[in-house]
Amino acid sequence: MENARFAYFPNLEKILNDAEAMESFAKLNADPRVFWDLAEPHKQRLYNFIQKSMSFSTESDDVFQETLLRGLRYFASYHREKSFSTWLFAIAHNEIRKHFKNLHRDMSLPLAESLIRGAEQTNLHLVREVYRFADSLKPKHKEIFFLFYDSGFSVAEISRVTGVREGNVKFILNRARNSLRERLGANHGNP
Repeated sequence: MENARFAYFPNLEKILNDAEAMESFAKLNADPRVFWDLAEPHKQRLYNFIQKSMSFSTESDDVFQETLLRGLRYFASYHREKSFSTWLFAIAHNEIRKHFKNLHRDMSLPLAESLIRGAEQTNLHLVREVYRFADSLKPKHKEIFFLFYDSGFSVAEISRVTGVREGNVKFILNRARNSLRERLGANHGNP
């Protein structure tokens, strides 16, 4: 009888197999160990992105923690055919936006000198200038800047993370690049 049902409805077997696969995937997504295993290789890059997007604010640790907790809470909504890092960074983007929205004021803070200790002494001034420049950007532009130049995301991935159209992401990056070039040229006596 089972084979007869598939003879009349040839796609039924595929649909049933897909439903079973989705059910087993949902069970897999419910396992917190799987989430932490997937998140582990991205945690440092995610932390750096949040730190820089929030001007090294002390509240960035809270946003990082909330991002991971929200990711764990909504892990069942993650689709395995999509990039886990893009999904996780989109959650971070939303948490950063929520933080700024709740703050109701500008979060410009001085650069944490201890976070750029790793730069060579000769490049320290240049690194400080880049961070000061990034700190002067609007919060969304700052996120895009750090997602591209620091975290290494492509324009398409940044678009998925932030919800900003690819053309706008390119525009923001180009504008930031030109402004930074002008600023560095003016500060270093270059034409």
